[in-house]
Amino acid sequence: MLSFQNGVDYCFNPGTAAHTIMQERVLSLQRKKVADAGLGLRGGVNKNSRAPRWFAGVSADGELVLRRCDSGDPQVEGHIKYSFAQGLTFVARRWRNVMNDDLLEFGQSHVRWGTLYWIAIFGDRVNQTQLAARMGIEQPTLGRVLRELEADGLIERHAPAGDRRARVISLTAASKPLMRKINRIQNTVRASLLEGIEPAELASCLTVFARILENAERHSAKRR
Repeated sequence: MLSFQNGVDYCFNPGTAAHTIMQERVLSLQRKKVADAGLGLRGGVNKNSRAPRWFAGVSADGELVLRRCDSGDPQVEGHIKYSFAQGLTFVARRWRNVMNDDLLEFGQSHVRWGTLYWIAIFGDRVNQTQLAARMGIEQPTLGRVLRELEADGLIERHAPAGDRRARVISLTAASKPLMRKINRIQNTVRASLLEGIEPAELASCLTVFARILENAERHSAKRR
């Protein structure tokens, strides 16, 4: 469940995530408080104001808790990297669950959509091993999904010219109406989850994501 304690706490219970109801009124109030705190005279930024921050923890009930606190709190400063990492994985998982719930309404799932998406990206030049690596899932799991998609007439597997040993995967014409419908759902979910967030805020997040990816490449290079 998601709950707000005194208007500042955000709790997540993964067991009931599908039944979460977002309290937009509380969120709007929080955003207004943040905006008011950052404004000085004549609409300028008050440099003496302290931007609120969030830190992650686990409650006694096993819930992930994101708690808003003053940025000057030493406990927040000491846990900011841990909190960011926890929050990032939590948000990614929650986004996936919301998308999956909407897809299930017409017999699809996030893993089926993800498989079709990556096949579309690569075209007629990806085999099962490469696809599993790109999607970050085990080959047996992907194999089951591919068999289902093939039985539904959405994909086909064939040997490329000059290499009879490999079998590449491609979308069929029958998949196009389904992909258009999935894309509409994806656009609706994206608009809903990013509601009220300014483009500049999203741009800042993308800058952070880019630096994390650069660091991830350096980290992986150490093992090579």
